[in-house]
Amino acid sequence: MMIKIKWIMSILFALILLGSIPSLYAQRTDSGIDPPEFDRIGQSGWQFLHLPTVARNAALADVKTGLHNNGVTAVFANPAKLTDINYIDASFTNTSYIADINYLTGAVAMNFGDIGVFGLHISNLDAGEMIRTENVYDPGLDITERSGDLGTFTAGDIKAGISYAKLITANLSVGGNFSYLQEKLDNTTVENFTVDLGLFFKTGFRSLTLSMVASNMGPDQEFTGFTEIYGLPQSVRMPVNYRLGLTYDIIEASDDGSHQLVSFLEGVHPNDGPERVHAALEYSFINIFHLRGGYAFNYDEKGLTAGAGIYYNMSGVTGRIDYAYLDYGRLDSVHLFTLGFALDQ
Repeated sequence: MMIKIKWIMSILFALILLGSIPSLYAQRTDSGIDPPEFDRIGQSGWQFLHLPTVARNAALADVKTGLHNNGVTAVFANPAKLTDINYIDASFTNTSYIADINYLTGAVAMNFGDIGVFGLHISNLDAGEMIRTENVYDPGLDITERSGDLGTFTAGDIKAGISYAKLITANLSVGGNFSYLQEKLDNTTVENFTVDLGLFFKTGFRSLTLSMVASNMGPDQEFTGFTEIYGLPQSVRMPVNYRLGLTYDIIEASDDGSHQLVSFLEGVHPNDGPERVHAALEYSFINIFHLRGGYAFNYDEKGLTAGAGIYYNMSGVTGRIDYAYLDYGRLDSVHLFTLGFALDQ
């Protein structure tokens, strides 16, 4: 079985390498003229799916692929890591995002043994009330001017769905999410579904692990009511995202769990922006106190991330309190709080 797994991983690496070759040779044409740069920015909708959803991941530069000792928050990162749940796990996160946007996420999951782990998740983004205006043409001046205030309107997003993960071998786990999406902008609405797939693999070389996640896969859709109101159809593409991550324990956990230092490195390939790199460290002391920090490379504003967590166990109930601070440069800072608890069987 182990030989087959190694062959599978070798094939996956080969496919990733082959997929990068065309981009290398496409940098020049027969004329010898370099093509213009094209970063695919603004090529998709559903941008709330790119937002940080869990304090622990956010503090680690938004690394999602290979976190150790994960709980139900793996739903929003790598669903394959739901197999870390012993019995029942629940978590809730509040994100105070820029421009007074509020983002809430929650999930609960249960381990059914050999059958696998099943979970439910929900996310809600509230953009709040905004002032409605419109462009008014002034024929005398032959210009278009902003109208006065015409009341207010709202916008928001909802994501809800189910999750499943299973341990294939002691070293390999797989998982996925199936979710319903709804986005509203004033009187227009668009609905869709999305699929996430994840894989987590222990390589067998010390503590080195390999993780892969493909998220936000789904069909294009159009806003219902957009044509009637604005006269033109508006197609919305899904923000498909591929991640490949490596995790390695710089200081492996001792028998008493007194110290552990884990490093994370993740490459991100979105379909609506440039490739990015996330690098982070997590230090744990007696598996109670956790310090985290990282840096997200190749973003316009986002960069430095930091955070901390406290985990405690009382009468078979493990509680978690996590906090994350994200530096968004000129857009100010973003703060996340996650509360979670797990029940031992």
